[in-house]
Amino acid sequence: MNKINIALVGATGRVGKCILELAQSRGEFHIAESIARDLTMLWGAAPVDAVIDFSHAEMTAQLAKGSLGKTTPLLICTTGLADATNEMLRECSTTCPVMVAPNTSIGIFVLQKMLNVATAMLDGAFDIDIIETHHRKKVDAPSGTALSLQQTIQSVRPTHVGMHSVRAGDVIAEHVVSFRGDHEVLKLTHSAHSRHVFADGALRLVTWLVRQNRG
Repeated sequence: MNKINIALVGATGRVGKCILELAQSRGEFHIAESIARDLTMLWGAAPVDAVIDFSHAEMTAQLAKGSLGKTTPLLICTTGLADATNEMLRECSTTCPVMVAPNTSIGIFVLQKMLNVATAMLDGAFDIDIIETHHRKKVDAPSGTALSLQQTIQSVRPTHVGMHSVRAGDVIAEHVVSFRGDHEVLKLTHSAHSRHVFADGALRLVTWLVRQNRG
């Protein structure tokens, strides 16, 4: 099996370091480019099979602009993106596969499926709230994951979803979705105890993404 050559944007970040560590321990991946700040390294380098972005909103905007018209798959894992950046990524998807994944842990993918079932089965008598907790240095609030959970719920049934953000300590990530009725409460919770779950999920996703058509 040929290795997947990856350009990693945000390589010095916490998740970026985890991706480097995991990729080095697995034979099917090769980090061809490790980019911390200077994206010109990406444009001047040899072609890669995919780009994984775990950087910050401003750098992702530069990446999206520079990727217009190109065919290299993009896995965007940065959150707090501006509308203009999302529009550029949509334009990028006319020539290459693009996936925007605010949370790459497999547990969150399962939680999304569970929310589809719970929202469909519990009617308007249940109030829905999302409480998301992250470390004190996280900038965007609510988190991109919380917004995607809200979108999943509202795609099943248009309803109000309360959003509550906590920034404290060194909590990596916790998301709690509560369905509160008159006499019972259903809570669905996902807690990330290590950033390796995001790194592992990103490598799983990029393996899938490189086989996709543009879009």
